[in-house]
Amino acid sequence: MIWLNGTLLEADQARISAADRGFLLGDGLFETMRLEAGVLRRWERHAARLKSGLATLDIPFDPGLDVPGIAAELARRGALDTATIRLTITRGEGGRGLEGDSAAPNTAISASALPSPPGGLRLITLDAPRRAPLTLAAHFKMIGYGDNILARRMAKARGGDMAVLLSPEGRIACADSANLFWVTGRTIYTPALDTGALNGTTRAAILDGFARRGLHVEEGHFRQESLASAEAVIVTNATMGAVPATSLDGRPLKATHALAELVCDIERSAP
Repeated sequence: MIWLNGTLLEADQARISAADRGFLLGDGLFETMRLEAGVLRRWERHAARLKSGLATLDIPFDPGLDVPGIAAELARRGALDTATIRLTITRGEGGRGLEGDSAAPNTAISASALPSPPGGLRLITLDAPRRAPLTLAAHFKMIGYGDNILARRMAKARGGDMAVLLSPEGRIACADSANLFWVTGRTIYTPALDTGALNGTTRAAILDGFARRGLHVEEGHFRQESLASAEAVIVTNATMGAVPATSLDGRPLKATHALAELVCDIERSAP
């Protein structure tokens, strides 16, 4: 089932116009979320990012839209105890030019089976494409994901599962669809957001969890050598949570590490 503009439809019946600006120009945003036992995890964090992005793009958001309730109903109808929920909002139909406008955005919500977290991820560092800190894509989940798709395909072609992306200056930024934490010695590191890393909801929850415990995570601009010398690397996003990487550019990483396990534990418990 798909929820589209207020109506629950069979997936093969849900349609938008070919004139939709999201389809034509990527003029819209999305959020991918995790639902567990009927509860949409970290909806408040996702909603804050989504509403900020929509306000930036000047696309209206319906304050009465009950995303958690719709997500739970879609999962119930699909007999899903856990699910991946995708919320997409576009400007709607409004012409092909850059200055086109719309009176009615298109809003779609879907639920699908949540994949089991990977046992480990093989990471491949790419020189390009790179993250651009001042772009909308560095702050919000824009529909246009061309750079991320290219990066994933390049990583796959080199025998990896996910790409590590750099800032314009060649610093570590993030993975192609996730944030990064890594451990060297007794320190946990994560790139600062002004490297072009997305302000991921899971990343934010982990950092808040560490702060509540009075523990420190080193945020900053790190050279590639910093990640290359890591003992353990943890990849985080909303659907898979926190997953240790098994290798980086062909170099094996520690399968277990006390501080890496702490990151994963905090992710599981953080609101």
